Amino acid sequence: MDFDTSDDGEGLTSLDAMAYAKAAQWPALTAEVTQLLAWCSDAFGAPGALEDGHRWDLDLQLQSDAGDALALHWDALQRQLLAPQAAQQTALQLSLTLSGPDAFAQQLTEQFLGSND
Repeated sequence: MDFDTSDDGEGLTSLDAMAYAKAAQWPALTAEVTQLLAWCSDAFGAPGALEDGHRWDLDLQLQSDAGDALALHWDALQRQLLAPQAAQQTALQLSLTLSGPDAFAQQLTEQFLGSND
């Protein structure tokens, strides 16, 4: 997954990614996203609203090839990406936004994307 990074100038950074996967590629994409979100959960705790004191947050969206919204949920406790309708699809589009303080984004970038230097 390739991420676009933006910051709000007030110490918060968002990382946005979108991936399109045919049915045969879905398990590999699921594994990649699970590894990323498990690392975030291990390093920064469960995701949630930053204004409620969480150290990071996420927005996950999944669409069928026809553009229909499908259920997608990150279970931080079980370290599982749950997409019950994915198996019935021929292709899927996953959108992921991660947000948190600049330190969160920096550590995530170093861990998964390589340094921006």
